[in-house]
Amino acid sequence: MRFPMTVLRPVTLASALLVSFVLTVVVCALLPPALGLVAFMAACGVLVALALGQLHEPAVAALTRSRPATEAEFRVMAPVLAELGGRGVDVASLLVRRVQRPSTPVAVAIGRRTVVVSPGLVEATYRGDVTDTEAAAALAHAVGRRQAIRPRLELAVLAATTPWRVMVATFRGVGRAFAWLPFMRLAWTLRGAVGAICVLQSVVEDRAWAGLLGGAVIALTYLVPAAGRRIELHTEAEADQFVLSLGLGPVLAGLLRRYGHPMTLERMQRLETAVEQPQRPRLHLVHG
Repeated sequence: MRFPMTVLRPVTLASALLVSFVLTVVVCALLPPALGLVAFMAACGVLVALALGQLHEPAVAALTRSRPATEAEFRVMAPVLAELGGRGVDVASLLVRRVQRPSTPVAVAIGRRTVVVSPGLVEATYRGDVTDTEAAAALAHAVGRRQAIRPRLELAVLAATTPWRVMVATFRGVGRAFAWLPFMRLAWTLRGAVGAICVLQSVVEDRAWAGLLGGAVIALTYLVPAAGRRIELHTEAEADQFVLSLGLGPVLAGLLRRYGHPMTLERMQRLETAVEQPQRPRLHLVHG
């Protein structure tokens, strides 16, 4: 059964916001009362400012761990931005990540026509390993992803869900660290059965609220990743169509194939499909 994006996105967003709020309250409660109140009010003030469109540049730099492009980096990427501008994609601000990790995308569109690129993309463009058109295709795909999602109060939501992302990253790191233990993967696979037993036991012992809360948390470990994968596939397809509409689909496909990016056969065929561009009217000389 396929659920529409209007259902999947609220599920993932509401879970992230709820967990982030609980974690923030817990952390503030562990602080001294006055300091905890000041920290909570300061966090609320920052979220209100971001929702009103303030603190845009420092917020983007902090949330993406990036910095404004240097003059040398901007000179390298200027032909790429000109290529995008010629195809109707306007990029007002260019930022470069401070640290490049394998899991981070090479380009992300965020905020008011701002694009954050990896330093590896800038270096590869400078060396000629990636052509200006290929770099433009990568940036266009990032812009297409944002247009597909069309986030509301984007920076405020990203800031509010920071505790959720920190918790997920922490659990993933702990899971990788203890993956060598016997039966660890089996225990995670059977978490649904364990959760059902805990809910049943809690109901029998007249502690239904605790069992239902634990069962809801375990259910979210199935629901949220599945919804996230569905949203990712939809967003990727919409971004691919945007790149195709700019005439850069085959260019992006060649770039991804050359760098060994995993692609399904359906996506390869989708990107390599030639989109007919509207023909310009021809001028004819009229002899008097």
